[in-house]
Amino acid sequence: MDLGNVKSVSPGKKLFKKILAIIFAIGVIVISYTILTNADKAATDTIEVLRVRSGEGIPAFVVLTEDKIEKYNIIKREYTEDMVLAEDISDVLGKFTKYYLRQNSIIYEDQFTDEKPLRNEWLYEMNEENEVLTLPYNLLECGGDILMPGDRVRIRVSYEVETDEPIDDNSPNNVLTRTRGRTIQTDILFESIVIKDMLNANSQSVYEVYQEVLKLDEDSRQDVMKSEDFLNNIQPRALLLEGTKEQMNEFAKYNAYSDKAFLITMLSRADSDVILDFRDEVGLYGLER
Repeated sequence: MDLGNVKSVSPGKKLFKKILAIIFAIGVIVISYTILTNADKAATDTIEVLRVRSGEGIPAFVVLTEDKIEKYNIIKREYTEDMVLAEDISDVLGKFTKYYLRQNSIIYEDQFTDEKPLRNEWLYEMNEENEVLTLPYNLLECGGDILMPGDRVRIRVSYEVETDEPIDDNSPNNVLTRTRGRTIQTDILFESIVIKDMLNANSQSVYEVYQEVLKLDEDSRQDVMKSEDFLNNIQPRALLLEGTKEQMNEFAKYNAYSDKAFLITMLSRADSDVILDFRDEVGLYGLER
C-alpha cells in the first residue's frame, strides 16, 4: 500500500468543502429572503389614484362626476407623475373629457379640459355657403372598412324615365338601358366629392371615433383599435358630404324620383387627406372580425 496516497487525502479538505457548501446555501437563503421581502414590501407599498368606474367607460366631451370614477391602489413603482392621485380628485371633477375613457383605466391629468371640446370640428371650418348632405349607403357596396373621412368618391344616380326614342346599344356613351320593359337613365351626380364624416349604426360620428383614438398614446391606441367595440363603431351606414348650394339642388332633383338608386365609387387617395392611414397603424391590416 502506498501510504503517500493515503496521506494526501486530508480530512481538512473535505471539511473545507463542506463549509463552503454551507456558506453558499446560507447565502442563497439570505438572498432569496431579501428578494421575497422586498417584493412583499413593494406589493404593500401602494399609492391611491383614480380610475374609471363606469361599466361602459366614459364618453368623450362629458363632464366628469364622482359617480363615474373610483379610488384604486397601484404599486408605487408603477405610478407616474401624470396620473391623478385620489387626494387630487377635486382637480378633475367638473372638467370635460377630451376623448373616450375605457372601463377600469387609470385617469391621467391630460385627459381633461376646462372648456367643452368642439365636436365635429370640420363643421366650424367649412365654407359658410356650403351645405352638408347625409346619404345612406351599404358599406359592402363601396369600400367597406377602407372608406373613411377624407376620401373622395364619385356618385352616379340611376332612375326610370319615359322615352319612345330608340336606344343605340352600340354607343359607348349611351346612358340609357332597358330592363324588363323599363328605361333606366344613369347620370353622374357628383364627379368628385369629399366625405367629411360618416355615421355608424348608432348615428354617431365616425370622424369623432377616430379623433378620440388619435388623442391616445401609441400603446393605448393600438389596444383600442384592435377592440371589437372600435371596429363596430367605425362601420359607416351613411355618408356626410359637403357641397355647394348648386350641388345640393342637383341632388334634390334626382332624389325626387321614387325609384332612384345611387352608385358610389371610390377615387384615388393621391390628392385626398384621410383622417387616418391604416398603413401607419401597425397590426390593423388583416384584422379578423
